[in-house]
Amino acid sequence: MNKSRLSLFCLLYLLGLGGFSHAQTSYPMITHTSPAAVQRGKTSEVTVSGQMDFSGVYKILFEGQGLTAEVAPTPNPPSPVPQQKPSKPGKKPQISSVNLKITVSPDVVPGVRDFRLASSSGISSIGQLVIVDEPVVRESGDNNTPDKANPIPVPCVVCGAIEAVEDVDYFKFHVDAGQTLTFEVYCARIQDKIHDLQKHADPMITLYDLDGRELAANDDFYFADPLLTYTFPKAGDYLIQARDSKYEGDPRWVYALLVTDRPCVSQVYPMAGNPGQTLDVEPVGSARLKQPRASVQLPDTPGLHELQLEVAGVKTNPGSFIVSPLPQVLEKEPNDTPEQATPIAIPCGINGRIGQPRDMDHFVFKGIKGKAIRFEVKARRFGTALQSSLDSVLDVLDKKGTVLANNDDAFGKDAMLVFTPPTDGDYILRIRDLNSKGGDTAVYYIEADWAKPDFTLRCDPDKAMIGPGSSTPWYVHATRTNGFVGPIKIEVQGLPKGVSATALVIPPTMTQGVVVLTASEDAPRDAANVQIVGTATAKTPDGKEETLTRTVTPNEEIYFPGGGRGVFDVRLQSVAVTNPSDIRNVIAKPDVLTLKPGGEARIDVTIQRRPDYDKTVSIDILMQHLGSVFGNPLPPGVTIDESKSKTLLGTGNQGHIVLKAAANAAPIENVPISVLAHVSINFVVKLSYSSPPIMLSVKN
Repeated sequence: MNKSRLSLFCLLYLLGLGGFSHAQTSYPMITHTSPAAVQRGKTSEVTVSGQMDFSGVYKILFEGQGLTAEVAPTPNPPSPVPQQKPSKPGKKPQISSVNLKITVSPDVVPGVRDFRLASSSGISSIGQLVIVDEPVVRESGDNNTPDKANPIPVPCVVCGAIEAVEDVDYFKFHVDAGQTLTFEVYCARIQDKIHDLQKHADPMITLYDLDGRELAANDDFYFADPLLTYTFPKAGDYLIQARDSKYEGDPRWVYALLVTDRPCVSQVYPMAGNPGQTLDVEPVGSARLKQPRASVQLPDTPGLHELQLEVAGVKTNPGSFIVSPLPQVLEKEPNDTPEQATPIAIPCGINGRIGQPRDMDHFVFKGIKGKAIRFEVKARRFGTALQSSLDSVLDVLDKKGTVLANNDDAFGKDAMLVFTPPTDGDYILRIRDLNSKGGDTAVYYIEADWAKPDFTLRCDPDKAMIGPGSSTPWYVHATRTNGFVGPIKIEVQGLPKGVSATALVIPPTMTQGVVVLTASEDAPRDAANVQIVGTATAKTPDGKEETLTRTVTPNEEIYFPGGGRGVFDVRLQSVAVTNPSDIRNVIAKPDVLTLKPGGEARIDVTIQRRPDYDKTVSIDILMQHLGSVFGNPLPPGVTIDESKSKTLLGTGNQGHIVLKAAANAAPIENVPISVLAHVSINFVVKLSYSSPPIMLSVKN
């Protein structure tokens, strides 16, 4: 978006001209769920709250299997939510919460689950719910001082909120002499995917005796969330305090505080094995006090899995395990210097641990001149179950100790590098902590394999909501790695009845493309989680052809202070057929377009509105926000000529977009693009409706 267009957009919004106010159609924007946790094997009631309109919720979509829900009567009073602007006279007030009755199967693995609400007007942003084994109790009344502490049983999960500045929550419990308890907070981890939360909690917990002596405290164990294990030398009553580390608060800052005497694991070592293997591991955490070693049966499916150990006849909380077909190597100490390096053969998976401060682990491998090797650490990734304390750095050294390659933070806090040996011979791989920290919790797994052509995919946005007869766009982005240059075929699987998706092949010269989803005129109201899959053919290092199939990672839009837009990886890609959309159709002519290098062409656009929708609409081909482009289906060298385009329609229905091709634009055929009609929900959020695809070619 050029500066003049951006300035006009902002001016219209601030002045209220042209109706840059709430659209007729919005969708529920979830900010929190109270209580934040539910016990598996039980049916529990929760209230899901947020912004915009929660009326008409009829279906709940969960990540994975084993959870079902139905809408229940709204409790009175509802959970506190930020105040919305007063409704206009004659307009039905918006409902900002919905009460759900959730049933969790006994065999569901504990942990955080993503979910969405489907309503008659749209499908919600992501909400998160913590599945637990222990009974759930709720914070009650004024518990801001030790003498007003809520009594709680052991074990339990306390659900509360750091609801105001200087809010401090106290809970009192009883233990026997020698009893070990684990305290773990889920708070910051269930705020990462909130669509519009301008400030996030930084919780901490502190343990006191009844005389007010501090016994232990923790902050920032799992990123911003604390975990604490303590063995009580004396029987009696004690206090656990939960608060924000900076004494800030917000009614949306809900938390689930686990208080348990069950054996718990924070990590396991080693953390990876082969499909179907029975793996012997050391539990890290209170479980090790009960039993120093445990075994676990790994599933047959490669990837990241959360599995429970059996320790002293009791199931622990889930630990993170990586299942890989690669041969597995366990580091052997001492390997603190290049001379002590553990020998490895490529390919392999390396299990290790930075066991103490300033520890460095070295591995020696044979390199082949010109044959690239990919080293990737899997230990600590934001938004995943990988929760090691390691902030890894990878280095590749030659025999003289010269660093030939290094990397930090390729994937969250995990390092990754591709190294191409300049000559045949031995090389050293070194892993260390960026801040020279270390300990039992600093476990890691390194995937060491020949660098094979590959790709990853992501989709922005993560949801589609379309009324009968309407269409909306998804932008699929491809990142090609290790020399892969081929086309990628995209397919959407599991669409609701009456919804179709257009074909897309991302050409070798492009990194993204648009898929247009359309609901037929007779499509019934429904919502479903779908999966987007990309397939391609690549040559392996030995020259053989291999079919690659990769699943798309959905990107949810996250809004920052000041109105900036970001994206966050989520686990649900969802589609809903809603009530009739604000924009019934976007008609763009011609539907086949050919540009010559240096030439231009005009696309005429007509929108058909729902009869009661009279607010301002803008049109575009790019998905952009405040000057940043998030989706661009145009081929290289093709741009929009803003000076010749009419993209701000006001309350009218017609506009046009002029495309121009650079003089050196490369030939390309039948690239699908579409024209978007944007409807503003508020200053930062808009819904995009789409024309059918226009097949664009560049030819001499």
